[in-house]
Amino acid sequence: MRVALSAFVGIAAMLAACQSEPPAPEPERKAARRPPQPACDQARAELGRRERREAFLFEDSGEAMIDRSAWMRLDQSSRDEVIRALAVVAACGAESPQRHVEVTIRDQSGAVLKSQQIEPSTDFRTP
Repeated sequence: MRVALSAFVGIAAMLAACQSEPPAPEPERKAARRPPQPACDQARAELGRRERREAFLFEDSGEAMIDRSAWMRLDQSSRDEVIRALAVVAACGAESPQRHVEVTIRDQSGAVLKSQQIEPSTDFRTP
C-alpha cells in the first residue's frame, strides 16, 4: 500500500509541475537612444546660463566644475536640475546611445562634489 501511495504522490507531483504557470516574461527593456536634438539644445542653453551667472564650467562628457560655495548654496532641486542637464548633454555627446551616463561635478580644487550614474531623460516637451 505504501508503494502505491508513494507512486501516486510522485505522479501527482509530476502532473502538478507540468501544469504550473510558466514563469512571467522579463519586462521589456528600453532601448538606449540618444535624446532628441531640441532636448540637447535646451540642456546646453540651461548650463550655458549657469556658466554666465556663477563660477560654473561644463564639458560634453558630463563633467562640470563649480565653486564649492556656489554648489552648497543650491537647494536639492537646483542640484538635480544641473545633474539632469549634464546627463542629457553627456548623452547627446556620446559616440553611441547610452542607457546610463556618468555625471561628475567637482569643486575648484578638483574634489568631487557629486558623482552619479543617471539615465538621461529622452522626453522632451516644449515649454
